[in-house]
Amino acid sequence: MASSSRSGNHLKGIGITAGGVVILSPDGLITSLVDADIRTSLFWRGLLLGIAMTAFLLVRYRGDLRQITGLLRQGPQLAVAVLFAASSVGWVTAITLTSVANTLFIVACAPLFAAIFARIFLGELVPARTVLTILISIAAMGMIFAEGLGRGDLAGNLAAIATALIWAGMVVILSHAQIEDPGPAMALSGYLVAALALIVAPTIAIAALDALWLALLGFVVLPISFFMIMLGPRHLPAPEVSLIMLLEAVLGPIWAWWFISQTPSPLSLIGGTVIIGTLAIHFAIALRMARA
Repeated sequence: MASSSRSGNHLKGIGITAGGVVILSPDGLITSLVDADIRTSLFWRGLLLGIAMTAFLLVRYRGDLRQITGLLRQGPQLAVAVLFAASSVGWVTAITLTSVANTLFIVACAPLFAAIFARIFLGELVPARTVLTILISIAAMGMIFAEGLGRGDLAGNLAAIATALIWAGMVVILSHAQIEDPGPAMALSGYLVAALALIVAPTIAIAALDALWLALLGFVVLPISFFMIMLGPRHLPAPEVSLIMLLEAVLGPIWAWWFISQTPSPLSLIGGTVIIGTLAIHFAIALRMARA
């Protein structure tokens, strides 16, 4: 019976995590469809995410604001909120200034940066296979950057690598601070993005079609996907979650190619394939060792 229960929880974890990744995968496409200024887009993206997560938290905690604000007083919650907000800014900037594929290929390296941060700040050992994976991925990113120099995508690629670094820092905090509910941090991050964008945005007025795309992101894609993905580690080992997360780097460019004919350049496609393939092998080996 215990084995059956573990198997059921494992399948549940796979379903929840994979479902969250599939829901998140059109994020790059939808973001690129918004014609509004980056700052205006960030204002509405952050505000709507904050409202959606606040509504969810009020339902979850039955309107107990003390409990919600109490969670936010925790240092790790505030750190996650700030980093999540910064990663949102980097993500939208990268998608706007370079291709969806380039952004996703580079951001997929976030778990490797997390391993480096864990080594530097927490003294955790980095296995030899992880070091090799990092070196190969850096070489593959070099191909994407080299291609970006010719196309004028350097700023977008730099924003993508900044996003990956910020996301890696957030992952390390989430993994080691034992945050039970990251919902308050997500809500606060949305409001932080909106407040920052409001200061610098030329206007907050948007076209009707942009309002539709941003509402889809803020009310549906972002809150549902990230909530599901954050539930995954409760039922799955970290390497398996990371392996499933690679689906976004595969599905995202397909969405962009299918709907807006945004085809990755040959060099970017080669570099991205090397990154995804290397990460898949790395996480598969880590998962096998964890199960053993």
